[in-house]
Amino acid sequence: MSARVKILFVVFSLLTLALFIADLMFGSVKVSPAEIAAVLTGGGDGSVNERIIIDIRLVKAIVAVIAGAALSVSGLQMQTLFQNPLA
Repeated sequence: MSARVKILFVVFSLLTLALFIADLMFGSVKVSPAEIAAVLTGGGDGSVNERIIIDIRLVKAIVAVIAGAALSVSGLQMQTLFQNPLA
């Protein structure tokens, strides 16, 4: 793997992580990054924001990441199956 590919992999991984955290932060109820970190590490205080993060936003963010990964894998499979780089 070339150095350019390694750098792009790291940049896109960090971008994915940043967007994942942004998905947890922003919505109709604003939640601070410190509160998100406290909830995800088990230090939540049982507030309404904790229920919002765990029950709604975390599930939505995980499903979005899994759906994106599934789309990329299915695109790779189509390219391999049809032997067409544009498929």
